[in-house]
Amino acid sequence: MGEQPTRDAGGSGVPRGVPGRTRRGRDGEQGGAQAVTVEQLLARQGSGSVSRRRAARRVEDPPLRAPDEPPPVVRDGLPPVPGGGAAARQGGLPPVPGAGRPAARAGLPPVPAAPSSWEPDGRPSRKSGPVPPLPGRFPPPADRDRSRPRRPARPPAGPGRRRLTRVLTALGVVVGVVLLYHLGLYFYVDQKIDRVDALAVDGPEILAPVLQAGDETYLVVGSGVPGETGAASVATLLASVSAEGDRAVLVSFPPTALVDTPACRTPDGSLRSPTTEAFASSLLEGGPGCMVRAVQQLSGLRVDHYLGVDLAGLPGMVDALGGVPVCVIPSQATEAAATPLPAGFSEVSGEAAAGYLQPGDSGTDVDGTAVAERAQRLLTSTLRAGMSTATLVDPLALNRFLNRAAEALTVDEQTTLGDLRTLAASLGDLSGDAVQRAGLPVAQVGYVPAGTDQAYVLLDGAGTRALFDAVIEGTQVPEEFTIGPEAPGAPAEEPPAADVPPPAEAAAPTGTGPTVPPSSVAVDVLNGTGTTGLAATVADLMRAQGFAVGTVGNESGTVTETVVRHGPNVLEQARTVAAAVPGAVLQPSDSIGDTVQLVIGPGYSTVVPVTIAPVPETAAAADVSEPAAAEPEQAPVTC
Repeated sequence: MGEQPTRDAGGSGVPRGVPGRTRRGRDGEQGGAQAVTVEQLLARQGSGSVSRRRAARRVEDPPLRAPDEPPPVVRDGLPPVPGGGAAARQGGLPPVPGAGRPAARAGLPPVPAAPSSWEPDGRPSRKSGPVPPLPGRFPPPADRDRSRPRRPARPPAGPGRRRLTRVLTALGVVVGVVLLYHLGLYFYVDQKIDRVDALAVDGPEILAPVLQAGDETYLVVGSGVPGETGAASVATLLASVSAEGDRAVLVSFPPTALVDTPACRTPDGSLRSPTTEAFASSLLEGGPGCMVRAVQQLSGLRVDHYLGVDLAGLPGMVDALGGVPVCVIPSQATEAAATPLPAGFSEVSGEAAAGYLQPGDSGTDVDGTAVAERAQRLLTSTLRAGMSTATLVDPLALNRFLNRAAEALTVDEQTTLGDLRTLAASLGDLSGDAVQRAGLPVAQVGYVPAGTDQAYVLLDGAGTRALFDAVIEGTQVPEEFTIGPEAPGAPAEEPPAADVPPPAEAAAPTGTGPTVPPSSVAVDVLNGTGTTGLAATVADLMRAQGFAVGTVGNESGTVTETVVRHGPNVLEQARTVAAAVPGAVLQPSDSIGDTVQLVIGPGYSTVVPVTIAPVPETAAAADVSEPAAAEPEQAPVTC
């Protein structure tokens, strides 16, 4: 160690013997600094006095060595660390546990001795829970829970099991592909169908909307009736299905019925003013939206779905399915077809469907009830066949049917193929009293307003309101408005005879239907109403049924109903005429000779085909002693 400068005993802090510095005197005066050269410093260091002081100091100061037991280390006034005398220190820090362990590396503090829980490599171990196995791998046996019983090893799958697995996998793939194909085809056709903005579910003309909550009302409109043009080419049917699905009412609309159409939107978006027109004109001139408003105005019902069908394309839908099973219940509507179908179930082709839709004789379906009923039955059967399981599992047939349906159907924006399937299923599952068919009550046929030459059908306002009130309230439709099926070959219902007592010779054929064919009957047609041209219209209808029409004119008197006036010797011919005009009443007369006159009065509706009954045997040939054997009754046809 070099020589250290000493300080003054006074503690002034000025080192002794430093050249250039003076001590502060007792009187407090301080001398100024004096410059010192290098030669003077060297001379002072080499002087004997300096050497002697250094030697004396070396003798007096013992050599430094490490103590056997170093004193406790005091850290800034803190008490010493216990046991720190023999332990190594790290800059005044507490000793490291296990200081007796030799240091692993030179210059570092000793490493603590490893406890018994340390790993062999000197790293401490930390207890942790069991490590979960990797997915798809079994944990090693040592890591398994010993408390659980070990499951026996699964035997390897045999050839039969592997073959079954491959078959099930392939079957699942096939089923998935088929489902994806059907879903894609369904959505493709659902988007391909023409859609129109036709509904007005919040129209002010809707009555008692609370009572109609849950019910579904479909307006089915068939256009393009084969063999018909103009208004006669439109067949309209309103189907109201109850919320529970256990009751349905089908109402037919005459295409020439005079109705009030409220303001409506046409397909091009223009506003159409309110007008009074033929019911079919609301579709032909205004579009689906105007027809929906006309139906709601007339009935008070809320139309939920619009379905337009091109009847010219309906036979194509039937051919796409390879034929459709149709159940035909004999009625005046089925008999009025150009090609009637047999009673009961029958497989109908596209050609037979076209003949079934086409009216048999022009003018026989004035109110449009017959063609609407035939179109509804055929359309319902076609939709049910198209949505059946046999069609769904046949991709080719399903593809053909849906593409034909997309070309022939027009629906509103909210209606889907599922809604059409619901309609077909509802009408197909219901039968008997659960389905009621009704026609709008007609007050007059052939009404020609002043200034026009077009004949209309006038509806009975009170009867129409009573009919639709029953539909809205969910009650039975009055019987006078329903259209019921007839037994095969049954004659038309004969109205009650007039109060005039019949002649004696009229009692012979009692209990039998008409026996004289229309071709053997000559009839005069007279108009007893205020409708101009009605006699000519009815005369054409009678000719279409095969009658020989004579005089066509006006009735000089006044009648309160349609009557068939006849002479004493032409009763059977009069019965044939009365059978052709529903609601007509026989009226004998001695003043017209052997002539039959049809006088059109209030309540006339239409002319229907006549079914001729076999001529009964004479009373002489009958054995009055034995009762006649009753003919077996034919079971009614139900679908």
